Amino acid sequence: MEAKTTNAELELQLRNRRSVVLTIATRCGIKKPDDWTAFNSWMKSRSVLKKELHRYKYDELEILIKQMRGLEKNYDNSSAHTGTKAWFHKNGISKPSAN
Repeated sequence: MEAKTTNAELELQLRNRRSVVLTIATRCGIKKPDDWTAFNSWMKSRSVLKKELHRYKYDELEILIKQMRGLEKNYDNSSAHTGTKAWFHKNGISKPSAN
């Protein structure tokens, strides 16, 4: 019985850590609602261990969360400067054309 509880608790903790990653990714514009393809592509090319979110193990998620928190801090700093991609995203304005 205790093993089942441990597995259930571990699954809940995994879900919570994944939720943290997804929340930060959504706030920073990496993940868009209903678009897992772009997010998984980003994860495979730019995440710390270069794999999809569901493939991260419990202890690896802490490393990913650290990366995401750093990314969020950079995003917040960048969004404070008018005209940056982060500024346009944070203010919900589409970036003007280069023409």
